[in-house]
Amino acid sequence: MNDKRVNQYLILPENGQRKDTKLAVEYDEAQIADYLKQGYVIANHDDFNKLIGNGDGEYLIADDGSVYPKPAPTDAELLAAAKSAKIAELKAERDSKEVEPITYNGNSYDYDDKARERINAAIIALDVQGADASIDWTTADNQDVKVTANDLRMVIAMIAQRSNALHVAYRAAKDKVEAATTVAEVDAVTLNL
Repeated sequence: MNDKRVNQYLILPENGQRKDTKLAVEYDEAQIADYLKQGYVIANHDDFNKLIGNGDGEYLIADDGSVYPKPAPTDAELLAAAKSAKIAELKAERDSKEVEPITYNGNSYDYDDKARERINAAIIALDVQGADASIDWTTADNQDVKVTANDLRMVIAMIAQRSNALHVAYRAAKDKVEAATTVAEVDAVTLNL
């Protein structure tokens, strides 16, 4: 035990964080000198405590061993984070709206993955039965209606138009986000349909 090194720690800094930590009290001075040559630094008890539970990165450690509070993010860093978050938000909104029910001929039709499969299967079945064939279809609002293959194709066509409008609106909104110079400008961007 090295009584001279009570409440001291050998810390190997890397990118402002602790890559490795050793209790200095467990090593003699020659071993400590070897660790210092490897890039370890000596930290006192107070600095070490700042680094413990530092999951939020509130404190950083420099290569020289000084422990300092993490600087507040710059305006550029805040803007970059806001842009990334807004683009993800806009994309999620676009994707959500793409699968919302759509109204055709006064009826509301689901268009999630399962509904798409059912619509495509029904079109094939109706085509096999002939041009005048129809089936009963349960709409998104639980109404039973007769539909033809052409009705279901029209639902898909309307979905395609909506999808295109959503993607055009998303690209325009994304361009506005990328051109924004302040967080307030980023926050003001919406998916305009």
